[in-house]
Amino acid sequence: MSDEMKKKDLIKEAYRFGYFVGYRGHTEWVSWVSKKKVNIYSLAEELGILEEVKMAYEEGLKDGKAKRLKDISSGLLTSSLEGEPKQKEGDEGLENELEKEFSEFLTTPKIIEPPKILSIMKSLEPPKMLSLPKILTRED
Repeated sequence: MSDEMKKKDLIKEAYRFGYFVGYRGHTEWVSWVSKKKVNIYSLAEELGILEEVKMAYEEGLKDGKAKRLKDISSGLLTSSLEGEPKQKEGDEGLENELEKEFSEFLTTPKIIEPPKILSIMKSLEPPKMLSLPKILTRED
């Protein structure tokens, strides 16, 4: 996978993870959430896109919280969904449960990246005017 694709995927993952945390009402200091966020940020730093990933995460967090409040007010979601399951923070079962919940959440069609996130991903692509003309790159 090219670096460009890795960068786009990481921005998308950061947004979706932030959306998940905001929508589910999880707190960021819980061990699994904190570890996942640190992992995403360290990968972003390696790829040189830390600021873009932080912005994508924060945007997802904000959008997830807004969607949660909208769903609660329209009766699609009950406010009893708040927070993490009532287990010890260090419990491995809790981490596995949250990871499974996040994986399931990603497969639902609930999340659509907003134009702001798509524009960040688009800005990672080199400008087309800097590439060679198609006629010069054509292989026969």
